[in-house]
Amino acid sequence: MSCDDNDVDCAEVLDRIYVFLDHELDDRTLTYDEIKAHLDACQPCLSTYDIERVVRETLARACACDHAPDELRLKIRARIQEVRVQMTRTP
Repeated sequence: MSCDDNDVDCAEVLDRIYVFLDHELDDRTLTYDEIKAHLDACQPCLSTYDIERVVRETLARACACDHAPDELRLKIRARIQEVRVQMTRTP
């Protein structure tokens, strides 16, 4: 996936979208401002971001009283990262 923004790679933005949504970005590679600017300029990435945001908001409303244990959250995040790596390696 690509767009007209040569400064920021779409794959890199989408790889960081979950930590961006969680406000847990560590600014190792991209800053909040860089991701926000990319989303403003790139419709495919913005669409993906919007889908993820809506899913999270829906889940938050449905599960407002229940909080996942920290261990479960860590396992889920690790698995998501594994899948992302596998997807980026697949041609």
